[in-house]
Amino acid sequence: MKKIFFLILISSLATTGLFAQKKVVPLPVDSAFAFGKEYVVYALPKTAFQVEVTLTLSHEFEGIYSQYAAELLNLPHVITQDKESYSLKSVDVQSIVLPDTTRMYAVELSSTQLKKGLRNQLLLSREKSGMNQESLYYAPQTIQIPEFFRNYSDLAYEEQTIHYMDTLVENDEWRAVEKQQKKMVTKTDAQHAKEAADMISQIREDRYALLTGDNEVAYQPATLQMMLDNLNEMEQNYLSLFTGFVVEEELHYTVVVIPDSTMMLLPLFSVSPTLGFNPRLSAKPDENFYLRMEPAENVATSDVFAVQWSCAKGHKPNTGYRIRVPQPTQLSLIQGNAKVKAVGVRNVYQFGTIETLPLNYNTIDIEEIGVIF
Repeated sequence: MKKIFFLILISSLATTGLFAQKKVVPLPVDSAFAFGKEYVVYALPKTAFQVEVTLTLSHEFEGIYSQYAAELLNLPHVITQDKESYSLKSVDVQSIVLPDTTRMYAVELSSTQLKKGLRNQLLLSREKSGMNQESLYYAPQTIQIPEFFRNYSDLAYEEQTIHYMDTLVENDEWRAVEKQQKKMVTKTDAQHAKEAADMISQIREDRYALLTGDNEVAYQPATLQMMLDNLNEMEQNYLSLFTGFVVEEELHYTVVVIPDSTMMLLPLFSVSPTLGFNPRLSAKPDENFYLRMEPAENVATSDVFAVQWSCAKGHKPNTGYRIRVPQPTQLSLIQGNAKVKAVGVRNVYQFGTIETLPLNYNTIDIEEIGVIF
């Protein structure tokens, strides 16, 4: 019975070896390396962060009658010149996986794996999945100046009557006759401003009359609200001729940043109120944004033990697949020296440890532990 069991065990081990990888070699190899028949190359994964940044670009336009705002409407705070300013609206951080080209390995496949076409399957899988991240495209927006503001600023004319004296011969006698002539002349800005201010006063009177019921008409609530909304919109349109107006535009940017195992404060980008977005840091600390990373566990003690163990007498290192286990890491968005918001927990491969499995460890899927080349 023992003999039969022993034969079965030997047969199982032999069969298992046929399906196992023959060799796993760190790249690059030296000139004395003995090459086998077929290889699959894979890289350990590393974590990168794709940061989607949204800015608000505010276009401020001066009111065409801003110089009359205080005199006619007692409005001291108005926009007196055209200008643009940038502000941060939102930041979204997503983790993505990239190949770590400093941790690449060549796997020599067994004859059984070759017969099953494993290499071709892996290469085909790589072609289907690809390594490119989704590219985001944002169509630029056209600045829309309110139609009322644009049309009201056009030149307007008024009819003006000119009186003059002329001479007329009647009964052989000359006598002076007063005549008049009408012509169209351009209105001045002061006249325009006075008309707009008068219109604002009239709108306010009409709204007050509606609210107090001075016109003695029992409007339906929906009708009354519609009339009030129209009056409010008209008032804001005319007021914008004095106060100016602001048009806001959204700008979108994408940056990809890659941390290393020693970096706990990762530079992201900078935002200047006057210059906008920059993928590099600014000379002004308050304009700079960072990603603070705090690994959930300290693995330094484990790393020290692994080094000591590898130096111990009789230790035989494994030579199979290399795997990297990610570390859960708390992320926070930092502006200057202040925390803006908590981003959440993401797995970061660079903070994890690299383990080497035994050579004949056969149940592992290469696509699950690395990126195929």
